This record gives sequence, structure tokens and C-alpha cells, in this order.
Amino acid sequence: MKQQIQDNGREQAQIDLFDLIETKGRSNKYLHDATLNLNGKQFRIELKTSDTEKGLVSTSRVVNLDKLDEYVRLWWIFSKYYKKDCAVQGFDFTGEHYLMFGEELKPWLDKQRNRIREGSKTYAGTNDWDLLKSKVSESFPQDTLARLEYSFYKYGASLNDPRINWKDVENYGHKIDPKRPAEHLRELILEVDNGNTPEERHTQGTLWQTQ
Repeated sequence: MKQQIQDNGREQAQIDLFDLIETKGRSNKYLHDATLNLNGKQFRIELKTSDTEKGLVSTSRVVNLDKLDEYVRLWWIFSKYYKKDCAVQGFDFTGEHYLMFGEELKPWLDKQRNRIREGSKTYAGTNDWDLLKSKVSESFPQDTLARLEYSFYKYGASLNDPRINWKDVENYGHKIDPKRPAEHLRELILEVDNGNTPEERHTQGTLWQTQ
């Protein structure tokens, strides 16, 4: 429970820093972490942090194809932190924050999707199940096959907390100005949401660093 409490503390710190609306009522069912209402639209946001010592971003204990489909439609905010005993919450942010729309995380998402579909030398993937189902579909009751498929797709072939490398965050994301994080976040979201090309997005998103 200690790790979960620490994760929640960092998430709440991000919500406060970027002036977001916390998603209430989350339990075993997956829901995004926060929302941002901007120009009449509601943006769903996933919040993630990375320890400076590890350089990796934890995702979820159960990552399946459905969750990857959900991830690609979310906005992501990544924050780097370092552990600090003297801090009230036990950590401080380094000032490195990145915004990314799910489609910009596509290389990582595609890699996880392939892992789930293809499996490994030890574990079967969804492609293996699809092949097996095509061979035995006439021999099993359809309700039994449906339950087996649900179990396999949801849990059997899922990944346990696949990590995102911080280098990928830097490569795919838009750096947020640490001097005005909430304001700059909104500017970046509007730029990305306006449908500019990826090159234009990254150029505009880093203007504050060159001024």
C-alpha cells in the first residue's frame, strides 16, 4: 500500500500543478486520471511520473488490447521527480514535464500491441488464440468459447506494467514550460488539437525555450 500511496501523492501534485479536475469514483474499472475543460471541450488526461534514478514510466498492472485502444485517445502528462526525504511528500519534481497526445505515443503502443498479439516463447498471444478458435469453434459451445476468449484477451495475453522509457517521452512529447506549467499546458493542448503537423507541433511547443 505504501507504493500506491506515494503514486497517488505524485498524481495529486500533478493535478494541483496543472490545475486539472481529478476523476472521482475510480475503482477496479479503468478511468483516466483527470480532465481539463478548455474552449468548450473536455480533454481526458492520463498522469504519469518517472523517478530520475530509473528513467522509466510505470503504466498499469493489466495492459491489454482494449486498454491500448483507450490509451491512444487520451492526453498524457509526464513528470520527472526525485526522492527527497526532507520534502513533505517525500519527493520533488525536477521541472521536466511533457505533454503528449496518445497518437504521438503510437510507436510504443504498437510495440505493446505486437507483444500481446504475437506472445513469446513462453506465453501465447491473441494470434494463437484466434488460430485455435478457428480450429475448434464447431466443437465447443459458443458461450464457452466466448468466456474463454474474454478471459484470454482481458487477462491471459495481457502485459504486466510495460514501462515507457523516459527517452521516448522526450522524443515524442512536448516540453512544458516549468515557469508557467498550467498556462503553457493549455497552449500546447490547443496547438495539438488544432491539427498541426507533428513537426509544427514540436516546433511550436518548444518556442519558449528559444525566446
